[in-house]
Amino acid sequence: MTDVLNIAKKAKLASIDMLQLSADTKNLALSMLANNIEKHSSDIIQANQIDLENAKQLLSEKLISESAYNRLKLDENKLRDMIQGVRDIIKLDDPVNKILFERNIADGIKLKKISCPIGVIGVIFEARPDVISQISSLAIKSSNAVILKGGSEAVETNKTIFNIIKGTLNSIDVFPKNAVNLIFSRDDVKVMLEADEYINLIIPRGSNSLVKYIKSSTKIPVLGHADGICHIYIDRDADINKAISVIIDAKTQYSAACNAVETILIHKDIAKTIIPKLVEALKKAEVVVNADYKTVKIYNESGNDAYKINLIA
Repeated sequence: MTDVLNIAKKAKLASIDMLQLSADTKNLALSMLANNIEKHSSDIIQANQIDLENAKQLLSEKLISESAYNRLKLDENKLRDMIQGVRDIIKLDDPVNKILFERNIADGIKLKKISCPIGVIGVIFEARPDVISQISSLAIKSSNAVILKGGSEAVETNKTIFNIIKGTLNSIDVFPKNAVNLIFSRDDVKVMLEADEYINLIIPRGSNSLVKYIKSSTKIPVLGHADGICHIYIDRDADINKAISVIIDAKTQYSAACNAVETILIHKDIAKTIIPKLVEALKKAEVVVNADYKTVKIYNESGNDAYKINLIA
């Protein structure tokens, strides 16, 4: 088992040293990281192929879902987006030491609210190996140390990307060692959740069951999401063709993504106009439509070709 407590101690020390980093140093680290990920793209793809091959067995045994398997895959397009994501963070303003609020509360006394790093953040996520570069880059930009725990199904890809990140940061003399860390097992997570002396925040990214488990198993503050379904609302003044285009893209551009649209809400004044067109567009995109009685009735009365919409209460 990894010595998680020692990792947490060293990450805490690194988080203190990161307070001294200039914006230029952090942006240099991010630029070098993007270049190194690009340079070692073939290594990442090769590692991902190993994970995908191993995950086929998990998929056949229904230990992971089809969508989780799809999120695991890193192709050239995803890798390109991952690299661009790091470079996009360089363009952001430095979020540290920003005056967010300021006012005089008495003669000679001024109250200021100034942004500062959180410290050490533990992030537990499932399936998506590109999350490692995203979170690491945001941590670098915001001067936070981070301890990452990815899904076991992506272990080879996670290791490869992490080693690129670690090698990049270690090559910069002034950058604190142990600012970005990776742990691997469920036993490691248990130790991390008990390290409230060193870790300031836990962020779980994954299923609702994962979030509930994390919340119930630690004294460390948890930034966790609740149950939610991705909605798009079409107002009566909306451009119908644009709305349909947005919905199709939001559902089909990457259907395995956690932010793929799942629910469409339509203003009653335009329902009869847009529902037939929207259902036809979804049908063409091979999307299964589930709808209430009113929606089914409007579509069936529109004169379009028969199409089975699953009726829900």
